[in-house]
Amino acid sequence: MKRITNTLIFLCSLAAICFMVKDINVGNYDRILGDITIPLVLLIPRIIKNLFKIRITDTMELIYVVFIILAQFLGSVVNLYNNDTTWWYDLFAHFLSGVLTSVLALVVLNWFGVYKEKNKGFNFLFIICFTLMVASIWEFVEFGTDVFLGMNVQHSLETGVKDTMEDMLVAFAGSLIVSVTYLLEGKKGFIKKLVSDLI
Repeated sequence: MKRITNTLIFLCSLAAICFMVKDINVGNYDRILGDITIPLVLLIPRIIKNLFKIRITDTMELIYVVFIILAQFLGSVVNLYNNDTTWWYDLFAHFLSGVLTSVLALVVLNWFGVYKEKNKGFNFLFIICFTLMVASIWEFVEFGTDVFLGMNVQHSLETGVKDTMEDMLVAFAGSLIVSVTYLLEGKKGFIKKLVSDLI
């Protein structure tokens, strides 16, 4: 399985470099960033594995690499997202991401030792929340590339999603403040006291 993954990473990286050369030659400079980042994005599981010493199985890495090839490489680099004949491809990629992040949510529960087969209600809620979190972060990244790099990944010029994205970002910021405070405060901290008063 490792050999298949390595082969896919090599071939996709090589293809991305070829697309980069083509985009430079024809003057598509706005597409070069997407071309360059493919090799790095493909290696993220290995980077995480080495930096944080998290166990990532060969199967999980292969699934991730196949997803990046389908979503990032074929969608953005080959440009299936913006092709009239493959109008459905963006929906397919997001549906696939929902399936894969749901499975990853159960793996994360297992990593933290809180997965219990009999606790299906909590597992269900965690799967939905985890999948929505990943989807939101992905949209934040796309919105960031539009705002800071002058791209139009979200087609915000046509659809006007700026207000929606700003609403999601400030809600995320509020959640992040509470979450970090919760992690850093002591046993008698404000957040813990507030929660105990509410239950």
